[in-house]
Amino acid sequence: MKTKLKHVIGKLLIAIIASGIGLASCTYHTNDYDPSEPPDDVSFSEHIIPIFDARCNSVGCHNNGGIPPNLTEDVAYVSLIGGGYVEAGNSEGSLLYQAIDGGTMTGYATDLDRSTIKKWIDDGALNN
Repeated sequence: MKTKLKHVIGKLLIAIIASGIGLASCTYHTNDYDPSEPPDDVSFSEHIIPIFDARCNSVGCHNNGGIPPNLTEDVAYVSLIGGGYVEAGNSEGSLLYQAIDGGTMTGYATDLDRSTIKKWIDDGALNN
């Protein structure tokens, strides 16, 4: 019985030591991406449209036949720029940003949504 117990303890110790060696060889990698900050290069299609899809263009809101501006993917850019909702390079003067930053749509946008949309507008509101 003692021999079997010693054998089990021996295997357990080997497993613990092997785990420790494996963990010691791991490195912690960090990168510069902060998910609470907008990306360096905000893309309308990659970053802004997903915000609209998640928060704005649901049934009865900012979609086809809904409340202007229409923020569905196929017409959102033209609707925003052509409708005077965005002043490229000037988020503070843009109706879109005013609406989500203290205006009527504030509760529908997160801080990250606001900072991402602000950066996109201030960077020239490109259709990219």
